[in-house]
Amino acid sequence: MDRSRNNEDTVTQINKVVENYFNTHTDVDWIPAKQIMSDLVQAGVFVKDQKKGLPLRKVLRALDKDNALDTIPLLHPERTDTAVYWYFVREGAKFPKNEAITAVSKKDVAKAKRESTDEFYIVTLCDEILKEAASRKHTFSWLFGDMHKKGKTRTLLPLAAFYEEANLVIEFAEKKNKTEAQLAKLEELTVSGITRGQQIEKYNHRRKEMLAKKDINVITIDYALFETDDKKNLIRDKNEDVGLLKKLLKKYIK
Repeated sequence: MDRSRNNEDTVTQINKVVENYFNTHTDVDWIPAKQIMSDLVQAGVFVKDQKKGLPLRKVLRALDKDNALDTIPLLHPERTDTAVYWYFVREGAKFPKNEAITAVSKKDVAKAKRESTDEFYIVTLCDEILKEAASRKHTFSWLFGDMHKKGKTRTLLPLAAFYEEANLVIEFAEKKNKTEAQLAKLEELTVSGITRGQQIEKYNHRRKEMLAKKDINVITIDYALFETDDKKNLIRDKNEDVGLLKKLLKKYIK
């Protein structure tokens, strides 16, 4: 008895909750799937909600992988190049595609854009090599920037990736192929009275200095070490890239 049986039970329960939702909300023709999570938790389908519908999304992704989405008849997936958006639609109702996607996709588009970067790709490979999921954009309470304009608060300085078990921070050297707009931005003055480019150098030095004081190891990865295309973006030959990263990380590999 097993997992397949448990999945069938979960799907049956989801269908009952969705059907009941539309029976009691007669003026609603469709909803984003995450909107029904509170009903699913109340019905005991899931113990609690996480990340605005993650438990439900996991079930739907598994069904999608098994080509079994038809087991939830009122489910409506909207697919883009970067993501799948899940909705429930009342039987016989039409789904207003453009309105729905526009209403919910900004955050997901930003997430997909972030996950398509070379930094995200390399850190993902480091996760595999080190057998530990990095804390991405990690901050420490003792590592912060200069005072803000009003002189009362400071921003914590983010680190590209922190591996707690390995006691290791991974940072990235600045890419050399900057656009004219990016170069111009580096010349803008900050509230500290120095240019943004100078501030980046200052903060990079502060990161290294403070991490050394806390006995936290640091590796700075230069994108130039990897094979790139004519736009200086990584080719992403995983075997080659993993080989290179293993050399850089050899002291920390278990």
